[in-house]
Amino acid sequence: MECPFCGGQMKEGQVFCEHCGKEMQFVPVFEPEIEESIRESLSGLIDRVDEDTETEGSLEKEFEEREEKQNKKSGKKGLFDRISKSEHAKVIYAGMGIAGVLLFLCLIFGIFYTVNYNSYDYQMKKAGSAYALDSKEGYEEVIKYAKRAIEIAPNSSDAKMLLSSAYLKLERQEEAVDMLEEIVETDNSYIEAYKKLIGIYEEQKKYEAINRILKACTDLSVVEQFQEYVVQTPEFSEEEGEYDRVISLKLLAGSNCTIYYTLDGSVPTEESEMYSVPIRLEKGEHVVSALCVNQYNLTSDVVQKKFTIDISVPDEPEISVDSGEYSSPRMIFSDLIEGYEMFYTTDGSTPTRDSIPYLAPIPMPLGRSVFQFIMFDENGVASEIAKREYHLVLDAAVTVDEAYIILKQALIGKGDILDIQGHMPNMEGTKEFVCDSAFMENDQIFYLITEYYVEPGGSRSKSGNAFAVNVHTRELYRASANYAGYYRVEAF
Repeated sequence: MECPFCGGQMKEGQVFCEHCGKEMQFVPVFEPEIEESIRESLSGLIDRVDEDTETEGSLEKEFEEREEKQNKKSGKKGLFDRISKSEHAKVIYAGMGIAGVLLFLCLIFGIFYTVNYNSYDYQMKKAGSAYALDSKEGYEEVIKYAKRAIEIAPNSSDAKMLLSSAYLKLERQEEAVDMLEEIVETDNSYIEAYKKLIGIYEEQKKYEAINRILKACTDLSVVEQFQEYVVQTPEFSEEEGEYDRVISLKLLAGSNCTIYYTLDGSVPTEESEMYSVPIRLEKGEHVVSALCVNQYNLTSDVVQKKFTIDISVPDEPEISVDSGEYSSPRMIFSDLIEGYEMFYTTDGSTPTRDSIPYLAPIPMPLGRSVFQFIMFDENGVASEIAKREYHLVLDAAVTVDEAYIILKQALIGKGDILDIQGHMPNMEGTKEFVCDSAFMENDQIFYLITEYYVEPGGSRSKSGNAFAVNVHTRELYRASANYAGYYRVEAF
């Protein structure tokens, strides 16, 4: 058996629903007080009729005696007239008595009907009894009584819940949903209404509707039970305002949510930048807008905050070699300032703290190259970028490919490698040699060749060995950097 109020299952004969606590009425309501009142009234009425009848008899007798005396004086016979009048009077008085009884009964039953018709409890009990019949006719009766109960008590969530249950039993889902919506709008704590309504919306995949009714719910205990459907707005780790330092802004959201954001004040969408790491806000004005999207593709409201970062920015790094055309190599260097870090790129990309750290002078690359340098202070504030472009073309008697051959032949002769391909004795993997720059020592120009070890899987790492080939004399040397980062040559 199903509870008409919450839809929970009940055992046969059970009086109270263990799910919602509502009382179930299985028999039609009869008011014993009213019944007793009717019984007493009818009894009294009958006694009064008997008394009236006795009174009527005595009056008739007196009338007949007077009439008989008059007839004797006048000498007339009125036996049949007396009999006729007597019977006629009795009929009239009896009819008046019956009419009075009927009128009284109609009055009593009219009062009884009026009292019950305007009784919320009576209508609800009748609706509950009809629901227990578990039939189409019973559910139609539920609708009639529940609607009357709502007319009496317009804010009754129980009556509306019973009405919605009957609608669902009759497969009138749209009307049931309307009634459940009315309940949750006026009674935020009626958990059974939320369960039924959310269950219907979930079957229909109307997740936006679920999110809407839960956002409007002020009972946190109800919202917590359906947390998976609620999309909370993202939280910012910093309040908006002015700062004299760089901010590492964190965006926080609930589980199963993805945050998307913009930094120019525009409204974020799922096509915007997805938040994964703290947002670094440096000097200037920033308008950060963010929203959350959950697993049901529901989106939260957009949160927007403004930040003004007013700090001093480090000067642009000073680079020793200007951009230009070169026929002899130079060492590219910059003075490191205490408390600052410097990074650079050679592929044209903007340098960041994840780029190559500048630690020592850099040999000028062969051919065309583009360097971009940047500095960060101890607070992570970035300087302007220093950009340099070089074009180094050596007037050399030896090419780079010839320098490779000179080095590999010497290493084969010493047994360090087995062949030109760089295979090594008693080891897997190969040695690889890269020449991409040149340097000068004692007015002599040398190709700088770096040795790498290549594992069988293909990964490559520097071996720590470097070599130098004189671009004019073809002489081979070992190369190493001194404490200042400048290269020097040693006998091979």
